[in-house]
Amino acid sequence: MALSSPKGILFDLDGTLIDSLSMTFDAFNHGVTRFGGMALTPMEISAHFGPGEDKIFEKLVGPEKAPAAYLASIEYTNANLHRVPLHDGIAELLENLRRTKIPLAIVTGRSWSTTEILLKHHGLLGAFKTIIANDHVPRPKPFPDGVKLASDHLNTTPEHTWFIGDSPVDMLAARSAGSLGIAALWDVTADRERIAVGEPGFWAKEPRDIVGLLKETSWEN
Repeated sequence: MALSSPKGILFDLDGTLIDSLSMTFDAFNHGVTRFGGMALTPMEISAHFGPGEDKIFEKLVGPEKAPAAYLASIEYTNANLHRVPLHDGIAELLENLRRTKIPLAIVTGRSWSTTEILLKHHGLLGAFKTIIANDHVPRPKPFPDGVKLASDHLNTTPEHTWFIGDSPVDMLAARSAGSLGIAALWDVTADRERIAVGEPGFWAKEPRDIVGLLKETSWEN
């Protein structure tokens, strides 16, 4: 695939910018088990990823208990922010991208409420021109709605954006929108075989590989 200079770069949040998946699985199980459900494995929980947390809890504990279970998971997240570091190399990557003046965005399957909690914790709300959470779009990833909305907010088109994520739904969303999907492999849970279903355009083993890809384009750093 030919590599062209991006006019915007989009990031997934969990497993891409932040090392949050272990805490996230525990937060789901905290909500589920408090309201009568059985604890689930990470694979069982991640199989539901795509819709926002509120919709996932509807499937896990039923519509009546879902709001309370979701609130319990938010409380758990607030109490365990110390367990959610940035991935190694992300701070340096964001600083490098800031110097290029390429506008940045987040497109996440999380709800805005927990997205805001996590980004505030890391002081990253101001690092992105726009943040598209699950409840900002009519259809979740793998549909292209979030990628298209973020691109519009960056005053560009999906065809001129890169979307960096660690899951097949990220790559499918990029592909269906017409963006370049770049698969992030640095999270311990990243599964190359599973991500390959989304047919990423490029693979990145470490955050610094993104800077390397930029250098392959005509972009002047």
